Amino acid sequence: MNLKLQKIFLAVLISTFSFQIGLAQKFGILSGKVLEENGTPLIGANVRIEKTLLGSATTAKGTFRITKIPIGEISIRISMIGYETKLIGNILINPNEETKVEVRLKQAPIETGEIVITASKYEQKISEIPVSINLITSFDLSKKNIAEFENALRYVPGVNVMYDQVSIRGSNGYSRGAGSRVMILFDGIPLFSGDTGELISQVIPVHEIERVEIVKGSGSALYGSSAMGGVINIISKETSGNPIYYFKTYAGIYDKPYYDEWNWSDRTRMFNGLILSHSRRIGDLGLSLSFFRYENDSYRLNNFTKRYNLFLKSKYNFSTSENLSFLINLVTYNSGNFVFWRDSRNALIPPADDIGQTIDAFRFNSHLIYQKAFSDNFLLSGRLSLFHNDWRDNTESRNHSKSDVLRGEVQANYFISENNTLTTGIEANVSRVQSNIFSNPVAYGAAFFAQDEFKLFKNFKTTVGGRFDFQQIDTLVSKSNYNTVLSEFLFNPKIGLNYSLNDDLFLRASVGRGYRAPTAAELFTETFVGGLKVVPNPNLKSESSWSFEFGGNYTHSNLFKIDAAVFQNEYYDLIEPGFDFKGKIIFDNITRARIQGLETQLEVNLLHNHWDLNFGHTFLWARDLKMNSFLKYRPRHLFYLNSIWKYDFVELGIDFRYWNRIETIDQEFVQLNLIKDGDLREKVFVTDIHLKLDLIHLGFPARAYFSVNNLFNYNYVELIGNVAPIRHFIFTIEGLF
Repeated sequence: MNLKLQKIFLAVLISTFSFQIGLAQKFGILSGKVLEENGTPLIGANVRIEKTLLGSATTAKGTFRITKIPIGEISIRISMIGYETKLIGNILINPNEETKVEVRLKQAPIETGEIVITASKYEQKISEIPVSINLITSFDLSKKNIAEFENALRYVPGVNVMYDQVSIRGSNGYSRGAGSRVMILFDGIPLFSGDTGELISQVIPVHEIERVEIVKGSGSALYGSSAMGGVINIISKETSGNPIYYFKTYAGIYDKPYYDEWNWSDRTRMFNGLILSHSRRIGDLGLSLSFFRYENDSYRLNNFTKRYNLFLKSKYNFSTSENLSFLINLVTYNSGNFVFWRDSRNALIPPADDIGQTIDAFRFNSHLIYQKAFSDNFLLSGRLSLFHNDWRDNTESRNHSKSDVLRGEVQANYFISENNTLTTGIEANVSRVQSNIFSNPVAYGAAFFAQDEFKLFKNFKTTVGGRFDFQQIDTLVSKSNYNTVLSEFLFNPKIGLNYSLNDDLFLRASVGRGYRAPTAAELFTETFVGGLKVVPNPNLKSESSWSFEFGGNYTHSNLFKIDAAVFQNEYYDLIEPGFDFKGKIIFDNITRARIQGLETQLEVNLLHNHWDLNFGHTFLWARDLKMNSFLKYRPRHLFYLNSIWKYDFVELGIDFRYWNRIETIDQEFVQLNLIKDGDLREKVFVTDIHLKLDLIHLGFPARAYFSVNNLFNYNYVELIGNVAPIRHFIFTIEGLF
């Protein structure tokens, strides 16, 4: 190499080395602690750097650490449900230095500035949303010892759970696991199977949930099919900058049944669970890994459960404005098959032919989420997901099904100005089913959605949006030997209004169209249930609806908050299971329905944050307009009462739930004597209590819980021929290190 080339090479090397040093000097580190006012560490508080995608969660000691922060002044937002949200600015980040901060949060049980993302697919204050919304926190899940996700929804005003079918304001009755009018999302990605289209709660890792956002009313204008009754978005926990080791273990026992003739077992029926997880950051890569085991003997014969879950989530920060998340969640499941009781004197025992029947399942969901902030005003995100569902039973029919759903979505958020935000995106999906009960259909879908939120004048926000959907499903129904191809185009618009009279009083109104495409189970099921034949109906059409709501929210200081809403939902071509003229079960567009109602919620804070009271009441007038009768499995009144008393490290809580006697059920099962004593049902009064000892206040990184569910051992029926859980006791301990 000649001298000239050597000089050029040396100059390039020096320049490259200097550039790398320059890059290294452009970043710093932010670390610190988040504490309560009394100095107790706050675990799981979220720390976000404004105008970036960087963030972290606090550890067992309340610490956090965020790396690779551009130098200069930054602002951070610290939030935790139950505490005030604090924004701290003018924090100076120096090159190659670690800046430390300490933040103390004040308790605020009644919070008006909660940030949610589900209603409009981007972060915004709950007070700015034109529809009703409720939140469930990770603390709510822990103290109630929630192992099955749908059980957490039983304590939400306006939400009713019929066995395992979730209904928002009467949107669902009970369709035996075929279809749902409530969309369940996990980190914004739909989470239901390709065959039945139902919520499969076993795949939801409850221990990894940060919060749950429940949006009431039609969400089809943004989320498409299955969102016509509402949307439930499960937000997973943020990874921590410092290592966190977490464990939770619990054990419980069922009490003896109220009636001696129901006591079918000589030994105590028990259940238990174990959770182990670890979260940490390695450079720019955040990792969370957890394992969950759950076993339940059950209070009913042949209703046992064994479940194992492995969960992995990672997020890689390419820069402050670009990241990629990966998640995989695997579940194996084995349970007894309890469909309905033998009779009312043997209410905890299934018919003799059902004893020994079991169900096995393997399921997993996986997704990739890419985010890129091109500027403070433009955010692009892409989502790719796969849901796999494989189950089989050992009943006489030997039913089995394997399905896969692949989805892709690209979304853009353009913050045009402080008073104008545009959200738009495209989505596509394909699902394939291989089954001896649902045939072998293949379904395709594509959609385009857009929504504009703008303020015409101060304090008055208008939301206008809509979504175009294309759906196609085709199959060869092997047993009946015919082909069918179903395709349709749909447009679902919405408009919402939000007006803030002042900082404490907000009014809202919305109208939107929803729809739900029939599932493979509703179209093609061909099997036997309880001695009756279920036949396919490839002529099913999509359901549609119009939803209307007007409501308001008023907060008085930190003393109380009241929310009220009136709503009306018009349903067309509602799909319900029924009997044809030959006495066979068939899914058909049999119902034109109208659901009207009034919902009120009240939160009260007493004794300087030591006593919280929460009330919720929903009145439903749910009519089948064709039959001039009340819709099946909808309660007319739903009432919830929650009281929590807190002092130092002790918390005592009481939950009370009431709903009236269900007026209409599947009476044919009773008339044909398929379910003996199936018409037995009554109004429901259920009381739960829990005691929490927050040992973190004493310097030990753990919490202990003791709870009694169904305190008064009240016997009630949610679903025809099924007694709900009898009184049971649970002891739980969880810790972080």
